[in-house]
Amino acid sequence: MKKLSRAAIVVVMAVAFACAEPAPSPPADPPADAAVGPPPGMVLIPAGAFMMGDADGQDLELPVHEVSVAAFYMDTHEVTLEQFGEFVDATGYVTDAENNDGSVIGDGADWNKTAGMDGRFDAAGNLHTPEEASQPVTHLSWNDANAYAEWAGKRLPTEAEWEYAARGGEAGYKFAWGNDPLGAEVVANVSDVTFVSVVTTWPFTEGYDDGYVFGAPVGSFAPNSFGLYDMSGNAWEWCADYFDPEYYGRSPGDNPRNDDPAPGRVLRGNSWDGRPGLMRASRRTSDLQANSYADTGFRLAQDLE
Repeated sequence: MKKLSRAAIVVVMAVAFACAEPAPSPPADPPADAAVGPPPGMVLIPAGAFMMGDADGQDLELPVHEVSVAAFYMDTHEVTLEQFGEFVDATGYVTDAENNDGSVIGDGADWNKTAGMDGRFDAAGNLHTPEEASQPVTHLSWNDANAYAEWAGKRLPTEAEWEYAARGGEAGYKFAWGNDPLGAEVVANVSDVTFVSVVTTWPFTEGYDDGYVFGAPVGSFAPNSFGLYDMSGNAWEWCADYFDPEYYGRSPGDNPRNDDPAPGRVLRGNSWDGRPGLMRASRRTSDLQANSYADTGFRLAQDLE
């Protein structure tokens, strides 16, 4: 503020300010392009901090530690068969499953790598129908997901971004749908009564029936508090990070991403075969980045410009 030249005015103003109620702090400025709105099919995930991991989870989820995440955009749903098909048609891309003698499917008793299986097929080895175009594309490796991301001008989310988004940001929910475990309300596509009618040996949540054996059309269940669909179940989702089971012990506090080369990449979210007790938003797993399975898919993130 420009200095006043008269001492008397300064004294009067000082007294006035001392007696006045403090002015409310102005709201924080939104990210520069937030007012423009998110890109189609995405939502804005606001910046914030949360406690990453779970003290009641596996050792991979420890230690629980505070992480801050910058604002970013995230796909509202997993990339679909139709969307990935557009990428293949435009680029002629050949997936790792096609190059590496197939992908893993189930026969009702076991899961085995099967020649000829790729994203065009479901978990039982049946060719997807046109009516299933809105299901998440699966049988995809990390390499496949990353290639699509580069073509789309986006990127894979970091592991920290993924968990922050799944848990509702600073709300820190235990599950994508809230803090209560699965009950009567149908909130996600997981291992249920319908699934074990086909895959009879798999653990499932008794009394829970989402109506799908394998993949469900994206958006079939209510979104989480950020407007994200299927953050639990339906398909495992690749993240950007290399996987290290001990990474949490050395993770930085701000926008962590593990770029130290390792054999595997992070997978999050579980899938249609999600077992009881394993649907925490904090749950971590991984696989080799060229591997693919009948339930591995992805969704994308994008930086704010």
